[in-house]
Amino acid sequence: MVSIKEKMYKYAPAILLSGGLILWLITLLIDRHYNHNQGLVWMTFVIIQVLISTICGILIKKLYRRAHTDVLTGLRNREYFYTKLSEQQNKAPVSLILLDLDNFKKVNDTYGHIAGDQVLKQFAEILRGNTRRNDIIARWGGEEFALILPQTDTEEAFKIADRIRMIVENHIFSYDNITCKITVSIGIASTKEGVDVGTDQFIRIADEALYRAKEKRNYIMTVFLEPASNYDFKC
Repeated sequence: MVSIKEKMYKYAPAILLSGGLILWLITLLIDRHYNHNQGLVWMTFVIIQVLISTICGILIKKLYRRAHTDVLTGLRNREYFYTKLSEQQNKAPVSLILLDLDNFKKVNDTYGHIAGDQVLKQFAEILRGNTRRNDIIARWGGEEFALILPQTDTEEAFKIADRIRMIVENHIFSYDNITCKITVSIGIASTKEGVDVGTDQFIRIADEALYRAKEKRNYIMTVFLEPASNYDFKC
């Protein structure tokens, strides 16, 4: 199946080329109709060119956003998140938070996938409402979500994560006449300037922290990366 991003790159040149041909034909017709009035021809040419460029720019921008947005929750998707994490690692301190809804499969099995989708949407809204403007929120996959917290150390990241954990724990998720409560487990990895860690390793360490948190359920596990690639897990 062809992705939206692939379609964007596939059809954008065709759109621009078609616009150029239409512009050439219109200019030619105006030139003949107004008996070679060069001033009017060039003014028309510029106006139409601006309109075509603007429309193409809007379309490409919308396609780009759709290619990097999770359809269900409206959050950023995994591909966009990975790219931004690579960029933010050069601007330490930075914290990476991975969140996983506990026993989410039970929600789907008990109430159905439509109700499960509503839980994911409501959880996404909780994340939006309890993060900062420059934080990056994404759906990592399934019932797993991720946050990039720029210029944020372990202590501050823990405060944000714990606030989210408590809000989720006390929130009643609802859909039609169905209500349920869930909990979330959270893994945090934080780094500072001078720590050389690759993007994949950074994610792996946060994922390991999440795995340890899920063993206890409704829990937060943090890890702070020190220079020389040393790290220590803390509750």
